Order: sequence, then structure tokens, then C-alpha cells
Amino acid sequence: MKKLLSAAAVAALSFTATQALAAPMSPSARPMAQHFTPEVQDAFTLLGDTDQLNLVYYVPRRGGVAVQSPSTPNPIPRFQATAFVPTFGYFAGLELANLGGSFSTTSDLGALNKLSQEAAAKGFQIAPAPAARSTTQFLLSGYAPPNGRVEVDCQFEIIVVNGRDVRVPKCFTRIDPTQPYDLDTNVMYKFNTMPALGGSVVAQDIAFQATTLPGWTPQLRTLMATGAQWDNIMTAQIDWDIKTHNLTRQARFTVNWRSLFEQASTFAAFHLRSCVDIEVRGFFERLVTCSSENTCGIRIEYLNNNVWGPTAPNDANFINVVNAVQNRLQDELFNEVRRYTTPVNGQVSNQTNSIFTLRANYEKLILERNETIYLQYNPGPTDFQVKTNLNVTCLKDGFEMGRVNWNMDDAGCRALLGQP
Repeated sequence: MKKLLSAAAVAALSFTATQALAAPMSPSARPMAQHFTPEVQDAFTLLGDTDQLNLVYYVPRRGGVAVQSPSTPNPIPRFQATAFVPTFGYFAGLELANLGGSFSTTSDLGALNKLSQEAAAKGFQIAPAPAARSTTQFLLSGYAPPNGRVEVDCQFEIIVVNGRDVRVPKCFTRIDPTQPYDLDTNVMYKFNTMPALGGSVVAQDIAFQATTLPGWTPQLRTLMATGAQWDNIMTAQIDWDIKTHNLTRQARFTVNWRSLFEQASTFAAFHLRSCVDIEVRGFFERLVTCSSENTCGIRIEYLNNNVWGPTAPNDANFINVVNAVQNRLQDELFNEVRRYTTPVNGQVSNQTNSIFTLRANYEKLILERNETIYLQYNPGPTDFQVKTNLNVTCLKDGFEMGRVNWNMDDAGCRALLGQP
């Protein structure tokens, strides 16, 4: 019998993860998806941890309506749908629909349970990823032609307000390119929601309350009679901003000081013995690509899989090595000089440009020796963006039928709850 991952277990894992000082790793630095089946990879974005090699952070790619008692024969969706006819206002005498409930980013308990089982089989622990920021958008779907846009046709409707004509744009799209523009992009008359919280984890419930415009209740009743998906009525997308870290890398460079000063002397002479910042930067960028300290004065090697070699792990790490080498050697090779200007009382100089000239480094030049210097570098935290799409599906009844129920007659709907 399958063991379902309860909400309490998810919360406990979340609590454990947030107590640690560790942080998610960049997928390029520590790829974790490769340890899981394609089914789990399709359902989640997976990240490693900076400190715990057996910890896996997950971000659901899909979510839906939150459900209470999901493992029982009669699960209860946290969703309601009713109809009413206002007696005053712009839509007096017209039927509107009230919708309310909560979305859950971890509503696909079947996928979450499978992730938990596969992780346990490989000795991993799972936890929802921490998110620094998030934005929530509620969206409509429409037919997207090859140009990447959505086909839309807009017209204007005249509404008389206090004796004054008001032009209101009404736009229509379509799901099927062979059908007319009949899907009104103005579905909601009112929509209130609590956005996903930043500075928390990605396992969240998002409450909402909405009122549709007139003309939508017949379609909503049809959807609630069949348990179909609501993509043309309402979907949501959460954009998570996750701070990910990179591995600390190690490099070493061997310096032939005599050859290095010759290189610096030639370079400075070419620039009239007076180099500006960007020219000095270019000098060090050229140095770190050289493979012989006797020719260029310096040889860089990188530690990859416990083996020293000439290949940098990637471009971002190469830039960090350039910075580290420049910071380490610049004061040995160059003196910084500012252009002299006659001081004026009461004025503060705002001169910022620096000029660099050769330094008479007696110690290094007299010794004429080679030196191996080790350094560590890390690009630091980077922003990693990932999305969670929220859909309404598997809901039945509501309106005159009373309570909204989960469609337990559909195998796909049962699978979303982790039931066979």
C-alpha cells in the first residue's frame, strides 16, 4: 500500500529546512534532477543544498485547488461557486457568479508522494525551496499563433453612466484557430487575492475571492457538471525568485616574477607608461589565458574533480579568477597615481579616474624566483527564476447542487490526490 505524504510531514520538512543555515545550490553547480525519474522531473524543479548533500529542495511546476482530507473517500475542495442576481448597479437583473477558495502549490499529492518515495530510496531528504520574492498573476488562456502572440480582437461597448456615454473596450480571443473570436478576455468583475509570500517557502496556500461578469454562469455550470478544467476561465502563475549559491572553486597560479615584470613593462610601454583602469584590466585578462609562466609570467590551473588542469569550469568562474588574480598581483606590479589638480578652498575633488604606472618592486625582482599561489573564489548568490502554474480542475456540483465536490469518478483526479 502506498504511503501518502501528509501535510504535516511537508510542514515538518519545511520547518527542518528553514532552521538550517544552508541554501539552495544553482542547478548548474549541483544538478539534482538526474537522480529522479522523468515523471518527477516533469512535476518539480529540483535543487541541491550548499551543506547537506542528501537534501533536495523542490519547486512544484503545477498546483491547483487546495483539498481537505485528500486521502478519504470524500475529499473536500476548498472552493465554492454560487450564482446571484444583483438588484442595483451596472449589472442589475443579470446573473453573476461568486467564486472563492484557496489554491495550493502542493495540491498534486500524487506527484509529491512519488518524489518522496524516490528520494527515500536514494537516501535523500526533501523540503520546499525557500523563495526570496514571488509575484502572482491570474491569467486567461488563448490561441497563440507562431508569432508568439495571442490572437485577440477588440471592440468597444457603450455604457451610459449618469447620462454620459462611456466607451468600454471588450476584447475576445479564441482557443481554436478555426473558430471565431468568442472567448471574452474580461471574465472577472471583481477579483481579490492574497499573493504568494516572499521570504518564505514555495509550499503555500493562496486564498482568492472573485465575481464574474454576466454571461459566464452557464459555462461555469457546465464545467462543474463534468469536472472539466477551467483554463479558459481562470489560471494563475507564480514567479518565484530563489537565491541560489555556487560551489566554491579552487585555482592556483604559478608566477615567474622576472618574466611577469617583463610582460608588465612591455605592456606599460605600449600605453605610454600610464595605463588607465580598463587597460590594466585587459592586461590581467590576457595573463590568465596563458599556459606558460616562462612565456607570460603566469600559468593558471583549476581544480576539477580533484585534478589540476588548464580549463576553467565556466565563463562566470573565469571572470572570478581574473578578479582574484588582479586583486592579488596588481599592487605588486603597478602604482596607482591620480592626476594632480590645484586645490581650491571650499571645494571637494570628485576626480575618480585612476592611472597606473610600473612599481619598482625590489623584493620580487631581486629574488628572481617562481612562486605558486592558491586562491578560492565563488560567484556568490545568483537569482534563479522558476514558475508554478495553478489550475482549476476536477471540481463538481456547486451552484444549486450545494457543496463543491472532488471528481472521484475520474482516475486522473484521484491520482492528483495520491489515490489509486
